[in-house]
Amino acid sequence: MNSVTVETHPPVTLPADLAAQPGWPAPYAEGIQNSWIGELLTHLPLAMALLSPQGRLVVGNDAFYATVGQHCAPGTWPQSLVIADDEGAVAAAIAQALAGNETVEVRAALANRPDDRQMLTVTPVPPGLGFVALLALRDIREQLRQEAQAAAATRMQAVGQLAGGIAHDFNNILTAVLALTDQLLDRHPPGDEDHEALDEIRRNGNRAAEMIKQLLAFARQQPQRQQLLDLAEVIAGLQPLLGQLLGQNIRLHIDSDGLSGAVRADPGQIEQIIVNLAVNARDAMSGAGALSISVRDIPAAAIDGLGHRIIPRVDHVVIDVADTGTGIPPAIAGKIFEPFFTTKKMGEGTGLGLSTVYGIVKQSSGYIFARPGSERGTVFSIFLPAAGRRAGVSGPDVAAPQRALRSLDGLRVLLVEDEPAVRMVLKRALARQGLRVEVAADGQAALALLDDGLAVDVLVSDVMMPGIDGVDLAARAVRQQPGLAVVLMSGFAELPLHRAADAQGVEFLSKPFAMTDLTGAIATAYDASLAESATSST
Repeated sequence: MNSVTVETHPPVTLPADLAAQPGWPAPYAEGIQNSWIGELLTHLPLAMALLSPQGRLVVGNDAFYATVGQHCAPGTWPQSLVIADDEGAVAAAIAQALAGNETVEVRAALANRPDDRQMLTVTPVPPGLGFVALLALRDIREQLRQEAQAAAATRMQAVGQLAGGIAHDFNNILTAVLALTDQLLDRHPPGDEDHEALDEIRRNGNRAAEMIKQLLAFARQQPQRQQLLDLAEVIAGLQPLLGQLLGQNIRLHIDSDGLSGAVRADPGQIEQIIVNLAVNARDAMSGAGALSISVRDIPAAAIDGLGHRIIPRVDHVVIDVADTGTGIPPAIAGKIFEPFFTTKKMGEGTGLGLSTVYGIVKQSSGYIFARPGSERGTVFSIFLPAAGRRAGVSGPDVAAPQRALRSLDGLRVLLVEDEPAVRMVLKRALARQGLRVEVAADGQAALALLDDGLAVDVLVSDVMMPGIDGVDLAARAVRQQPGLAVVLMSGFAELPLHRAADAQGVEFLSKPFAMTDLTGAIATAYDASLAESATSST
């Protein structure tokens, strides 16, 4: 059996009253430093010092002196090493630890690093070692940074929930306003004295609708049509538009040579990200400079080396958008993605550009970071999870599918909408198109009508309603009346509901919309149901 010999060290004798000793504290501190205790202290990687019964410093190790920024003479009060505002807290913590024989922690900023807070830990030790307590310093800058990030994330989530709720209600209002405006424009054609005013109302309503879309993007409640994308093709297709937006005095460089991966995202929203960042860069460069957009692969093994701990360790595709502008001052760096925050003058910006980018990236399961450029300006880096390889992947369809054009006269429609103003306006507008419209205020009322034998050709329903949502209503209605065409509409759709609607193959409209969009969707859904019925019968 092997035996281990443990060498014991004699304790260092502690004078009863250090302050009363001749020549204190230098000779005694030197004795401690030269003992086995001092040798152990020196080799510890933590910043530590020994305290006398009075709470004064006896001796510290190299890490301690490097941290506090000076070689403190024996007998120094530890509280003299922190900023004036924290001196009382440190002195009280040391007194509490020595009097109560308990470990005490206190946060304080060192005098040589007033912007960084440290955790000071005072730990009493058993008697006979030659000192009565250990003072340890732990750098908590990373902890504070993570706490600040968590607080910012919580704040952003709260703002997003508020923005989503406002956007939903506002979209209902805009739907009613725009639908009424379209009806009035039909009665007041070009040349009428009121046509120009009505057209201006519609134009401003559409501007408000675009702002709401940006809020929904930030709140991550914007409906998405995700597909496998080749980002190189998407960005290349934007090059002519970017050239017009940037102007002749900004050089544009696009590099996708390092890209082999694809991503799953909404092509229109990816384009919106690039355009918003390009416009932001143009303004930061005051119309002159250089903008570089690069797309490349980041393998899972390289994630840890990037310094972003929140990114999952999987393959990613990163989009870097770098400008040569003025850069982002550190004081506002934490606010740039918040909605309505802007450094532009009144009337020159809404403060929704970067918040929209942030929302789209997060809704796409990605991450976005901003950092200073190598020389000047800012680099925005967007990380999106890779979803396969580029081979066989295409960019977004340039030509949007055309709505079917057909006569709607006599078509029977069940309109389900919980907002009274929207319900009234849409019923009137559809009736003017020759449709026979029945209305219901919610899903339960709609099912009651169908149970009573109401036969309809098309169900037009809001998605977000109290009780039964539009997706569930559509599924039940189709079971009651096979072949029923369905059009769903919403100010915003929760992602699971939107995916469920896609799975059922129904037409989907985002509020607000023009009446031509609604009638086109009804025609398309009805024609598709007729075609499906014909296929089933054969």
